[in-house]
Amino acid sequence: MNIDLQQLEFISPLLRRMVTDLERHYGVEFTVTSLYRMDNESSVHGQLPLRGVDLRCLDNRMGAIIESYVNITWSYDHTRPEKTCAMYHDVGQGAHLHLQVHANTKAN
Repeated sequence: MNIDLQQLEFISPLLRRMVTDLERHYGVEFTVTSLYRMDNESSVHGQLPLRGVDLRCLDNRMGAIIESYVNITWSYDHTRPEKTCAMYHDVGQGAHLHLQVHANTKAN
């Protein structure tokens, strides 16, 4: 199943742009493993417009490369420079790319 993220208006336009640009840059189509979560409204997965998405990535090397690329290309929030737009991690359900945006997110 393919989902056209550009048609999903409940997803932040900035997040849609980030995912689309990432797919175009790497020439791949990601599998979305998580979007909206009803159990945690304070999470970027629990707010509308949606500010977080998880993408399947089974290759650790590629996950690290993509994480670095996104964080060089985008700044999450200039008032909190320790925060990033991409994390490649495993929180118990398998390694994946977590992408997130904030109202202050800007392309570098």
